[in-house]
Amino acid sequence: MMNNLLGPFGAATVVLFTSQFDTQLPKLSEVKKRLSITDGKYYSRNGNFMYPITQLEDALATARHGGNSVNVSSRSVNCSHILITVAGVHSDLFALIKYSAELMEGFNLTDSAMTELQELLERRRRISRMRNVCSDWAETLTDQIVKAQSMGLTDPSILEVDLSAISSITDPYALGALAEADVEITRWYERYRWRTLQEARALAESPHAQEETGSAHADATEKEALA
Repeated sequence: MMNNLLGPFGAATVVLFTSQFDTQLPKLSEVKKRLSITDGKYYSRNGNFMYPITQLEDALATARHGGNSVNVSSRSVNCSHILITVAGVHSDLFALIKYSAELMEGFNLTDSAMTELQELLERRRRISRMRNVCSDWAETLTDQIVKAQSMGLTDPSILEVDLSAISSITDPYALGALAEADVEITRWYERYRWRTLQEARALAESPHAQEETGSAHADATEKEALA
C-alpha cells in the first residue's frame, strides 16, 4: 500500500526533512544514535513515495497554516527527503533542536492511518470542487453583461441580474464545510504526529485519550456484534 511506504508490516516512523543538498541532511549515523535505532534510510521526496509524502505535507500544512478555499494547502510545506525507520520511534528533544533547520516533522504511521488521511484529503478536495463550480458565478455574469451591452442586447434577464444577491450566496458557499474538513485533517495530524516519549506518556495518561480509547473499543465491540 502507498508504494510500500510503511514496509511489509504496514507500520513505520516517517520523518520529513528539508535541505537544498544531500550533504546538508543530518548524518544518518548521528540520527540513528540520537534516536536509538539501528535501521533507517533516507529517501528523496520525488522518488517512489512521492504520493504519500504529498499527503503528509498537506496534513502538516493544514495543521500549521490552515487550508484555503481551493486546495488543501498553498504548498507552503515541501520536504526534500524523508527518513523511514521502524514503527513507534519517539522524537528526541535534543535532535529537534540540533536539526531544527532541516527537520520538519515526523509521524508514527500505520496503513490504516494513511488510508484515513487519504479519505480526509479526498473529502476536502470534493468540497473544494463543489465550491469552485459556483464561486465565479458573479464574475461570469458580469462578463456576460458587458458582452450583452456590446451586442446591443436589451434583455433584462441578462442586464439586470442582481450581482450582489449572487455574491451573497457564492462568496461564503461551502466555506463552513471546508473549515470542518480542515479541523478533521488537523485532528489526524495531532493523533499521528511525532512526539517525545514524555509527550506520548502524558497523552496516554490524559482523560481525553482514555475516553477516546474507550469509545474506540465500544465502536469495535458494536461492529463485532453486528458482524
